Amino acid sequence: MFTDPSMTVTAQVIFNVTTVGFSALLTYLGIGSEAFTLFALLLGIDYVTGVLKARAIGQSITSNRMKYGIISKLSLIIVPIVLAIGAKAIGADASSVLSIGINILVLSEVYSIIGNIYSIRTRLELPEYDVVSAIGKRIRAILIKAENDTQS
Repeated sequence: MFTDPSMTVTAQVIFNVTTVGFSALLTYLGIGSEAFTLFALLLGIDYVTGVLKARAIGQSITSNRMKYGIISKLSLIIVPIVLAIGAKAIGADASSVLSIGINILVLSEVYSIIGNIYSIRTRLELPEYDVVSAIGKRIRAILIKAENDTQS
């Protein structure tokens, strides 16, 4: 799969096994690799444009803020995986929910990237909308309602 002469054989094996395992998990859960890969690519672009925006509008760029940004972006990748695992666990067909969820996350990243580019060009910051929080609140409300319905 991936070979880099500077990587040890053990590191290459670990990387390849992790990649194959992650791909198998996505396939098993029914998460489309194209949408997921494009989402991951958009997360990377958003991160880079966010750093450039911070520099353009004069915000300090610290290692802690960069670590938080990376953790924040990686946690977004986990959202569709958790939804798919939950759907598999209860035996539901979550393909449409996953598709809608990933599409919403993709649109959120596109909005963020465009906002970052706008801020880089104008040196003005656009308001950000936290779509993940909105989705999380909605999913939580649905789960609480479903739990209350089953207890009644």
